Amino acid sequence: MDREDWKRLRGFKRLIHDSVERGANFVEKHHRHAAEKPFQVLESITPIAGPTRIVHSIHDGVLWLTYGSIRAINQAAEVVDDWVMDRLEPAGDGAEREHQ
Repeated sequence: MDREDWKRLRGFKRLIHDSVERGANFVEKHHRHAAEKPFQVLESITPIAGPTRIVHSIHDGVLWLTYGSIRAINQAAEVVDDWVMDRLEPAGDGAEREHQ
């Protein structure tokens, strides 16, 4: 592979990781939005408002943990990808390191 191939490969890698990050953000936002109205309705009913708030908090915590984990794993995978590419790319190639 020549310098341009490595540059394209690094760009493609960046595109993939950016897509995962943006996708997780998008889905989390819409997941949270879809659940908001039912929680609002249930929280307005006095006898079940307290337990509903607890469930709502748990729901939001699970969302944060789930989508946060996806983002963290994606970031860790990107670090590993960079490390591997740095070792596979020929040293004399002179390709710019986009992650630095």
